[in-house]
Amino acid sequence: MFIFSRATALDRHNQMSAVGAAVEVAGMVTKITGMPISVYMSGYGEPTNTVRWSTRIESQAELQAAVEKLAADSGYVQWAEKNSHLFEIAPSDTLGRVVSASGMEAGPARFVNIITAVAANGKMADAVAFGVRAQQFVAGATKNLSTAFLTGVYGPFGTVTWITGANSMADMDALQEMQATNAGYHELVKDAGDLFVTGSGMTGLIEKIN
Repeated sequence: MFIFSRATALDRHNQMSAVGAAVEVAGMVTKITGMPISVYMSGYGEPTNTVRWSTRIESQAELQAAVEKLAADSGYVQWAEKNSHLFEIAPSDTLGRVVSASGMEAGPARFVNIITAVAANGKMADAVAFGVRAQQFVAGATKNLSTAFLTGVYGPFGTVTWITGANSMADMDALQEMQATNAGYHELVKDAGDLFVTGSGMTGLIEKIN
């Protein structure tokens, strides 16, 4: 399984209209392609006018077929031309391969904690092995949260991502408490050692709005 995500920045001077447009186009894309599109707004860790559309796919061929359907749909093309002014920058696409996961069958969560890092040169295999261990540890320590570990298909080489989903901020508080107090988690983090490029780690929180 893959997770596809397209991110851009809403027009800060027309943000409410832009939010409405982001949700509207998600519904349009779902209708045209049959793919359920989730719309997420940034909460913490990146500019607050960041919006992303996300969906799960089984293959790149499936994604390409959806792109071709959209390009051939005159209604979608006209909508994009009419509403492009509501977004400040060209969208950026990412595609991640799900290497290990737990609880994702419940569907997209309302809140998603995202951690990204870049594997150091020559350390990709070890970094991926560590990533799987970390995902499985968090899944076991949190029980009711959905978790996944992904490797980047495109973009900076060696990018990896951990996602943890929850349907309440109380559950996110519990996740943060576990990370702060769980001795086993602290030992796990130590094992990251030199597996990742110094300074490449980023943490953020996004919220589903559709």
